[in-house]
Amino acid sequence: MPIAPGDDPAADDVLLWRSPDSVPRRPRRVLVVDDYRDAADALQLLLDARGFECRVVDDPFAVCDVARDWQPFAIVLDIAMPRLDGLQLARRLRGDPRTADMLLVACSAFASPVDRERAREAGFDAHCAKPLTPHPLLRYLEAACGARAAQRLDGAERVDGAGRVDGAERADGLDGADGAVTRGL
Repeated sequence: MPIAPGDDPAADDVLLWRSPDSVPRRPRRVLVVDDYRDAADALQLLLDARGFECRVVDDPFAVCDVARDWQPFAIVLDIAMPRLDGLQLARRLRGDPRTADMLLVACSAFASPVDRERAREAGFDAHCAKPLTPHPLLRYLEAACGARAAQRLDGAERVDGAGRVDGAERADGLDGADGAVTRGL
């Protein structure tokens, strides 16, 4: 289903392509990958405060090894990194049977519809626009790791910080946008 005229997915904080309840159950471990260490450390503080066990990796070439050894349920990846970008890294993670089912979340200032489609094609399950509004991301991660009951999402759902879908509060704790659902962008 195409995006409705006037809808701009880049205006939303988070675009989801994978239902949070489809993620295999693992410990509340999140791997944060960003070459900008201050941003990664800030996200780690937020995740730690919400009860996640978090590790930060600023070298994209170390990510696959850390993910295989540590087995996080989710990896939050920057897209624009030197030498190996997040899109290439997502393809590597999806190509390894030991990391293929992990939740991959792009976190990037590259948030145009074309950028988001590239992220989806590379294997990302969700896209968060920078500057990051953390609450929708945190709620998605909580739902995906089983901290909250997750309602099955149909296709891709655009999420903002309003806490509404079709004007109603969502019972699952995930923030919703204007109720618009897109498939395949």
